[in-house]
Amino acid sequence: MKFSIALPNGSTDPKAASLGLQEEIAAAAEENGFDSVQALDHILVGPDLKDVYPYVLEPLILLTHLAGRTKRIKLATSVIVLGMRNPFVVAKQVATFDIVCGGRTILGLGAGYSEAEFINVGAGDRYKTRGRRLDEAILLIRHLFSGSKEPFSGEFYSYGESWFGPLPPQGDRIPILIGGSSPGAMRRVATLGDIYQPVSGKVEDFKEKADWVRANKGDRKVELGARTRIDGTPDEMIAKVRAWSEAGAEHLLLTLGREPAKVPERMREFALEVMPALG
Repeated sequence: MKFSIALPNGSTDPKAASLGLQEEIAAAAEENGFDSVQALDHILVGPDLKDVYPYVLEPLILLTHLAGRTKRIKLATSVIVLGMRNPFVVAKQVATFDIVCGGRTILGLGAGYSEAEFINVGAGDRYKTRGRRLDEAILLIRHLFSGSKEPFSGEFYSYGESWFGPLPPQGDRIPILIGGSSPGAMRRVATLGDIYQPVSGKVEDFKEKADWVRANKGDRKVELGARTRIDGTPDEMIAKVRAWSEAGAEHLLLTLGREPAKVPERMREFALEVMPALG
């Protein structure tokens, strides 16, 4: 099983979302054999999220900074809410980022769930169509990253003969991670994504979703995983991880404990006492 670390780049506490802590966590993650670090996305939250994410470091800029301070670890967004952004601009940013980080990008995308935030950033008219827009935007990004000069024609995004460069080192095979627990997210990863990562507190809920995706993905290769909080003693964490594995998880994006400042210490404990026990 792969293990990744959720960066605390979004918080109610400016100290928890500080740049210095993100640097420390990324360095510790690489040193201790984690697969990736992943940054969340919020732009201008409304009353529904004011007690959760009032302070958020922008994920692509943060990961670009961390790319210069790491060498091997993968760098992921988990997840960019693409409906609040221009997909052409995001494609250019991600292509450039993949060059900067040497092909270590995982592009996590999601439809989003806060209508208030869509309204705040002037995208309220896109909220009801955010799922269809995301599906089309994934096809658009793949098309741009393929190097094709051919036009693209969709319901929401279209253009004529054009040139997009430079291309990302990974080309149109940059892994696309799909976040979300809705039926739409499950269908999206089964047909368009490479990695599935719902936020899931209960193993039983994840197993049901993972089984559905596995049964509906056809011959496509889709890595199944989840974003979850794991805490407790090493033995308790080992038991929890084994339960996720038995439910079909191939990776876990971990939040270790509830105190961001202690994450580097918890990561080292996890790497020394939990990872070896899992083989």
